[in-house]
Order: sequence, then structure tokens, then C-alpha cells
Amino acid sequence: MHRDLRKLLSPRSVAIVGASPRPGVTAMRVADNLRALGFGGPIRFVNPRYPEIGGEPCFPSLSALPEAPDAVFVGTAAEHAVAVVEEAGRCGVRAAIVNASGFADSGADGETLQRRLVEAAKLSDMAVCGPNNMGYINVHDRVCMYTARVLPRLDPGPTAIISQSGSVAIAISQDARGLGISHVITAGNEAVCTAADYLQAVVEDDHVRIVVMFLETIRNPRGFASAAAEAARRGKPIIVVKVGRSEGARAAVAAHTGALSGEDKVYDAFFHRYGIVRANDIDEMIETAMLLSKYPAAPEPRRPIVVTVSGGEAALITDLAVDIGLSFPALAPQTVEAMKSAFPAFSRPRNPVDSWGLGWDPARFRQIFRSLISEPAAGVVALSVDAPGDGGADAKVARDMAQIAIDASASHDKKVLFFNNAAAGGVNAEVRAILDPYGIPYLLGMRPALAAIAHWLKRQPVQAPAGHARIDLPALRDLSETERMELVAENAGIPFVACAIVNDPEKAVCAAQRLGFPVVMKGLSSQLHHKTELDLVKLGVADARGVVSAFQGLVASLGRHAGDDRKAQIVVQPMVEEGVQLLLGARSDPEFGSVVVVGLGGTLVETMNQTSLRLGPVTTETAREMLAETSAAALIRGMRGKGPFDLEAAVEAIAGFSVFAHATTDAIAAIEINPLIVHAKGKGVMALDLVLEPLRACAHEMPSAAIPPRRFVTEGTQNDGRIDSLRDP
Repeated sequence: MHRDLRKLLSPRSVAIVGASPRPGVTAMRVADNLRALGFGGPIRFVNPRYPEIGGEPCFPSLSALPEAPDAVFVGTAAEHAVAVVEEAGRCGVRAAIVNASGFADSGADGETLQRRLVEAAKLSDMAVCGPNNMGYINVHDRVCMYTARVLPRLDPGPTAIISQSGSVAIAISQDARGLGISHVITAGNEAVCTAADYLQAVVEDDHVRIVVMFLETIRNPRGFASAAAEAARRGKPIIVVKVGRSEGARAAVAAHTGALSGEDKVYDAFFHRYGIVRANDIDEMIETAMLLSKYPAAPEPRRPIVVTVSGGEAALITDLAVDIGLSFPALAPQTVEAMKSAFPAFSRPRNPVDSWGLGWDPARFRQIFRSLISEPAAGVVALSVDAPGDGGADAKVARDMAQIAIDASASHDKKVLFFNNAAAGGVNAEVRAILDPYGIPYLLGMRPALAAIAHWLKRQPVQAPAGHARIDLPALRDLSETERMELVAENAGIPFVACAIVNDPEKAVCAAQRLGFPVVMKGLSSQLHHKTELDLVKLGVADARGVVSAFQGLVASLGRHAGDDRKAQIVVQPMVEEGVQLLLGARSDPEFGSVVVVGLGGTLVETMNQTSLRLGPVTTETAREMLAETSAAALIRGMRGKGPFDLEAAVEAIAGFSVFAHATTDAIAAIEINPLIVHAKGKGVMALDLVLEPLRACAHEMPSAAIPPRRFVTEGTQNDGRIDSLRDP
């Protein structure tokens, strides 16, 4: 449930506590900014020291005001701010801006003070912006509860800015690119209202068509997700710069999954799920906003043609595109043929297209452009120009290109855009004057422009995750390793390799003979995760003598490493047919839910770090995308005489695994299958090993007495995706 921020962001009357006739006082800057933006409601001054300020009455307290204002700006020091908020609540005020620092940003005493502020706001259901921030601007409603000494030029427009950094908000709000601003909101410490609340508020505002955000963290992921989903429903793009690329995992996961699913990757997955564009820096964010404000929806096909007038710049564009993940389709033979006469006979036009050809000639460029807008493999034509703001370089060429693009606009359905290769000179006003009336974006800087194009073309519709019922689990800590495997097999639908549990060398030999040599022997303990490193795996045991030796070695290793684990086991398994090895991992994140990791498994986990990450649960379609983001996809398709392998079984296994992990986030901290063997096409998959880490306190675990007695079959056959075991009598 989101807070109602209408009183906060669109007040009709305000009070300024801490007003003073002294020059430069923060509270008076807010009063001046309100007037400068044309605020139409009453502005009340509050300070017991002064009867009037600048000829206007000044009241000794909020209680002394003739009426309760919609919002209060608290311009006092931190140690007095809580008392002001408490008084405001008693007076019926439901919104406040607390500017002061010295709260959670300043150590233990400040954290205590911030908790008091939160309690005061909660008592009166008050929306509080800050503390430790600059306030906000609502341009369309003419509200400027903002502490900056100098306001930017505020041209009303569709772009809302939400920033957890005041200085970044100042930089973006200068709006040198002419996005047009609706809001500038600085979040500060987010003691009460968070970025999620502000996002929901601006998304619901009809003046807003696009949102840009500078974030250090997300304090309310569920609320943020809800607001982002609403933005997607309304067709309002969100572009974020998120700083702090920490790789520290949020759960103490003993398996590989923890290292492979660090905090920053979780944010990437969160943004991906909710259709949020993550830009790498402020320039990239602004250029992406410029593009998406003109063209919110990507065209089909989602591939671009880039046109330059320089072979060198075409080469540089190609290099940058590799880093950005932007690919250019090859031009169709009919496209090349249609523009062939505009190039020297020896030329072989390719994408990106160096359109200089036989020298600059508008007629020849018109021929080239008209040929390219008929290209079936691309939905975008991007024209790369050198047209600085001072009119030098190729400004005339850029004007010609712009006019030719306009003249042809009625004859095709391609999306056309321009970008200056160099950002230093700014955009050319004459070129922009040609393009703006037709809604054609004109971007600045080769790399930011190409990144913006890539973000635009990669955006996908937001799909809310399907709901899945929680799974009631037995007491996980009471289960042996093989019982845990059976639990996952039953609930995730993933077959595990057969296990014969043995307790002496002779029975191990009998089990190996039944399964067929060669076999694998393992020492299992729920306390031990990296079996190979602990000498708990014996591969390719080929005869009875080898079984006895392996058994004795495993007993010794378990004694060294498993201690008094009474559920430690030695198992015999058949050798499994070769295939592609995958890792399937998931962990429970306390803020974002289940986090699913897929990639190359076995020993390749450490050497290749080839993984893809999403928030769970995932569909088979998303599972397919995840595999495609790693080298696993190429291996499964087949290469060097091996394969193809069973892609469909792999994606089904990933999806089933993710559903199980998502449904058990209140009981399982982390779960990992490594490796999952993907067999030849049509032959399915097989899980060989499992790591399962229960949460320290699992409120929903069934008591041990509720676990039904388990019976194991006496033959090592696979059936219905379940693990079968050979238990010694």
C-alpha cells in the first residue's frame, strides 16, 4: 500500500518553520523559491523570535496559525525537528519536508533521532520527505519546497526526476537537453517516504510521461515493483542510474550461488523483470530519456541501421556496439543494389553505412536513404552526424540529412533518429529546429546515443510473476542428503541420479555390481558442500577392489570433515552419460525474494563464471533466455561433433527448479544443483549433486514427527523424475 503524497507534493498552503530575516537562511530560500515559481497559496512563517518578517506576519508556533497548512517545511536543526513534526501532527498537518542532516546520516545518536522522527510521523499518518535532503519541485503545480540558492530554468514538461543525491538532482534539473521537467524530488534518508512512494506518485500524475532516477539503494522493493508495474501499464518508461556495484551476497550461502548472485546482479534482475532501464551514467540516462520520450515503444524488427559520412566513425561505431551489446543486421542484396550507383564501383556498402560514397551530394544521399528505409531486417535508421552547436564541421551536411529524412517521412514506417558523434559541442540548433516538429530524437555523444538505442531496442513488456503456493516442508535439518535430493526431485520434477546407500564395504560392492561398473562413490553430509575439495568424491571406480578402497577412503574423509554428523552417508551411484553440465542455483533474498542463477556447471563454474540471473520464479521462455545469455546455449545446440542436447528438458528443469525455490523462500536460504547433466536431445536431464541450506529459523517447517517414514526401492531405476535409492536392509 502506497502513501498518499498529494498533500506533500501538491499542497495548496504551506508553513515554513525556522523563517528568519537573516540573509541566506535555508527556510527563506524555500520561501523565495516558492514565490519564484509562482506558488498561489498562502505561505505562513513560523518562528517565536520574530513578530513579522519582511512585512508579513510571523507566528510563534504551528498551533498559532489561523489554519492548518497542507504541508510544513521544517527548517530547524535536527535536534528540534522531531518536536516540530510532533506539533504539526497534533495540528492536523499531514505532510512535512525535513531538511536538516544529523539523523541516520550521522551515527548512533542520529539513528535514534531518526527513529523518533519515524514514530512521530507514524502517529499522525504524516508523509515526510527527508531528512537530509533539498526538498522537491513540482513544476506544473508551481510548488517549490526546495532549498537551492539558484533555481534552474524550469520549462514544464513530462520528465520526473527522483534522486537520492541532492547534487545529482541539481545537475539533471538544469535540463540542458530540453527534456522538460515535471518534478525534481530529492529523497534524502528516506526515513518515512521512500523512492518507491515518490515513483508511485509521479507515475499517477498525468503530466508525467517518463521518470529518471538516481539511486543508491531501494528500501522498499515491493512498493517499487508495484510502482514500476503501474508505470509499465501506463506506458511510462523508467530510467535508473544505480550506484554501488557491490558483489557482496545478501545470504550466507556456502555454495557457488552466493558468489554468483551478488547484490548488484540482483538489482539488474529486478530492473529487468519490471522493464526498468539501467543506465551506466548520467549522460546515458539523459540520452535514453530523450529517445524514449519521443519513441516509448521499440519498432520491429528491433535492429538498427546506422548511417555516417565517415569510414572511421563507422568503424568506431562498430567497436562501441560490441561493448554495448548492439548488433547491426547485414543489408539485404536488394538494398545494396538500390543504392549501388551512389558509391564507387569498388565499394561494398555495409551496416554501419559510410554514405560519403562519391562525395557529399544531397541527391545521392536521398537515394541512399530511400534505399535504407526499405531494408526489411531493421526497424531503425540512425544518422550519425558532426554538427556542433557553433555551426562548424559538417553542420550543413547534417541539415541536408535532416531535411531529406523529413521529406521521406511519409513514405515508410521506420523510426528515424539523429545523434552527434561528439558531445562537447552540443547539438546544432538549426538541425534540431528541423527535427523537433516531427518528433525525431536528436541525441548527443556517440557512446551515450548507441547505449540509448540498445536500451530502447532491448526493452520488453513487463510480465508480473505468476503466483505460486508455498510448499510446506519437513524439518530440513533432520533430513539426510539423499532425503533432501528426494524432496527436490518430488517437488521440482527434476530426476536425480540413483543412490545406493551403503554402510560397509561388502554392501558397497554388491550395490556397485547391481548398478554396473564403473561407479561413482561419494561421502554425503548436509554440513559439507564442496565434496570434491574435501576428497569426498571417487569417480570411475571400476571393480570390487576399487570399491573397497574408495569406501575406506570416504569413511576417513567423513571422519575428518563431518565430525559427529549422524546422518552422514556413503552412496554408490552409476556413472552418468556425458552431456552439458549446468548449474542451477537459487537463494532467498530478504528484500527481493527468490534469486535464480543458471549457467555452466561442474568445474566450469569457477573458471568461466558464465551465469545468468533473474528473480524467481521464471517461465520456460525466460529460462531459455537465461541459457542464451551464457555459453551453455551454444554447447547445448551442439559443437565440434557433440550434440545437439536436450534444450527443452533443460528449460523445463530450470523453470521447475525456480518454482520450487520461490515457494520455499521462507524455509530455504539457498539451494543449488551442480551439475545438472543435459543429455542428448530427447534423453532428458539428470541432477548429480545438491546443496541445500535451510534458513536458520524456518517458521513453517513441519515437526519431525510429521515426516512419514520413507521407503526406498530395491532397484536403481528412475521413475517419474524421482530419486530412487538402494537402502541396505
